[in-house]
Amino acid sequence: MKKAIFLFLAITLFVNAYPQKKWSLEECINYAYENNLQIKRQALNVDYNKNNFNQSKFNTLPNLNGQWNHTFSSGKTIDYNRFEYVNQSYWSGNMGLGSDITVFSGLSILNDIKQKKYKFLQAQSDLEKTKNDMALTLTVAYLNILFAKERVEVAKNKLEVTSLQTERTKKLMEVGNVAQGEYFAIKAQESNDKLALINEMNNLDITYLDLTQILDLDSVGGFDIVIPEHLEVELIPPPQSVDDIYSKALEHLPQIRSAELELKSTEKDLSKAWGQLSPSIGISGSLYSRYSELAEDPINPTADYAYSVQLKDFFYKQAGVGVSVPIFNRLQVKTGISNAKLNVMNSKLMLDQTKLDLYKEIQQAHADALAAMEEYNSSIEAVKSNQEAFKYAQQKLDVGLMNSVDFNVTKNNMITAQSALIQSKYKYIFRLKILDFYMGNAIVL
Repeated sequence: MKKAIFLFLAITLFVNAYPQKKWSLEECINYAYENNLQIKRQALNVDYNKNNFNQSKFNTLPNLNGQWNHTFSSGKTIDYNRFEYVNQSYWSGNMGLGSDITVFSGLSILNDIKQKKYKFLQAQSDLEKTKNDMALTLTVAYLNILFAKERVEVAKNKLEVTSLQTERTKKLMEVGNVAQGEYFAIKAQESNDKLALINEMNNLDITYLDLTQILDLDSVGGFDIVIPEHLEVELIPPPQSVDDIYSKALEHLPQIRSAELELKSTEKDLSKAWGQLSPSIGISGSLYSRYSELAEDPINPTADYAYSVQLKDFFYKQAGVGVSVPIFNRLQVKTGISNAKLNVMNSKLMLDQTKLDLYKEIQQAHADALAAMEEYNSSIEAVKSNQEAFKYAQQKLDVGLMNSVDFNVTKNNMITAQSALIQSKYKYIFRLKILDFYMGNAIVL
């Protein structure tokens, strides 16, 4: 038992001495960039397209292939001395080297290199888009925790005020200055405030769970975040105009870059399709020789005809130039060109749609930011008014000019206004961060 107690104390001291590290938003984002499975898969897609791009450049080089065969044959074969078939078993073989290179094929190889380059760059843009989406998702989850933390503090303050009033009412009831029913009413309100605090703490736990699940962490235990200093709306400049934000977004956002590269890729695919109408020119060459147990030396037929001598005697070289002219291929080339044109048209529409969607998103985000700013300013005024009303109600309650029911109504109005202010503050901060994101700025709290 003593050992168990000692171990518990040791663990407690260790935990207190080395508290869990708190995560900032930047650390959360960097961790997700390195460990998120979706981002890793997109990174693999980048490597895949990079390999294809490199291979397209290697396709301009000539190939070189060697072959060697050593074969055992058994059965009928021709005896050239007697010019008749005989049953015989023998070994034979051949070896050689071959190479060819395409000199011209309607510039299809060069167009393929450019197309693969655009696909590679597009994959990189898609990776950046995936990272941006993850950063936005983490920002929302991070702000939800900050919001939940402040709601917990509001609930604690509310409970603290109610508890003080409960103690005061109890003392007044004991000396006969207030009715017992009024004490029970404020006691019930204290119980409700305790329940509200528990609910807010549970909601805070859920927001922690949401963030850790986005980060793919094994456990929520010991996880906490850094509360940014000076996270106040007054320090944030008002949003710029929609057109200014949109013009900057066109320059920075990877989804626009990805759509533009997709268009360039389909245009090169169309060029490759047109190249199929062009004749292709290729150069080839080979080195070859063979040997056989049945071969005879033409100079001395009775002598042993060594394999090395046969390879030298039967060695030959070959080089050639070939031209292939497409004449009729069941209209496959014509269909390929038509489909490539359709893909180019579709890519242009996709680019226009992406730009249009982006403009609408910025319009909506800008409107949301302005609405959040108005909501925040109104919430400030509401809190000030309710705080004054609460102070006045507390003074009236102290001198017995207000009952606990009316006091609790005033107090709840103030708490509701404070909660609305917190919510509007974080909503406005997030809306402004979204606009910063569209302008190519990193999300930093």
